[in-house]
Formats: sequence, structure tokens, C-alpha cells
Amino acid sequence: MKQDVVALDTLLDDELDYIHTGGELQSRSQFIDMIKKQTLVYESIAPSDVKVRVYNGLALSMGRSQMRVRSSAGVSSFGIRFTEVYVRRDGRWLLTAWEATRLPDNAAGGSRGETASTEPKRGAFSLAANRLELLYRRNAHRLQIPVR
Repeated sequence: MKQDVVALDTLLDDELDYIHTGGELQSRSQFIDMIKKQTLVYESIAPSDVKVRVYNGLALSMGRSQMRVRSSAGVSSFGIRFTEVYVRRDGRWLLTAWEATRLPDNAAGGSRGETASTEPKRGAFSLAANRLELLYRRNAHRLQIPVR
């Protein structure tokens, strides 16, 4: 998975709170620094069962993901359940909060026991922001909000 720090920088809110599966809290600058230094490398992210709720200027996304990461401890594959919050600023969706819980090994797959794909998803945050933009535009009339 490409570690595109420049692209990532444009997708994160200045007030980002990123909580890893172990409970470690990182600010935006700490998270970007971790990616730059490759302290933690996301080799693949395969989201599944994602549900998104869009509100006026805010989107809440919850789902599962099969992760493959590399750190000083080696390569690790595991499943998570995540919650992410996006805010709409200057016509763009920005990730402002992320929290993930590691699933027990026997629950790492998708719903009904199927195994989640470990095929890498390129630009996971970018894909999420694009998905939110589509949902936002589809629901703008119902929410009575202007679309930029």
C-alpha cells in the first residue's frame, strides 16, 4: 500500500484524534510523523460492513476492516471494528476522529463468519472522503443544506 503522506495530509482535519487499537491517542502531526518515519506501515486495509450516516457538515462511519501492518515488532494481520468521524470544511471531507478496537482472532472476518479480503485498498481515507461526498450530495436536499 502506497504511503502517500502528501495526499494523507490533505485528508486529515487539523484537530484529528486518532486512537489505535491499543488505546494510543495521536494528534494529526503525530499520526503523519508515524507514517513518514514508517514506525507503523499500513500494508493493506480491507474495509467491510461499512455504514455511513451523514449529518449537516458531519459524517459518522462505522464498520470492520481486515488490517495488515508492519512495525518494529514485525508484520501483523488482524481484524478491527472502527468508528470514524469526518467534518466538512471548505467543501472537503476531513477525517477528524478515528477509533478502532481489535477483534478477537475468531471474529476477524466479516459478518456471518466469512473472511474479509486482505487485498490492499489504495488511499483508504481518500476513498472514504469520496464516498462521503456522494452521500452528502445525495442527501443535501433532504438535509436542506447547500452543496459546494
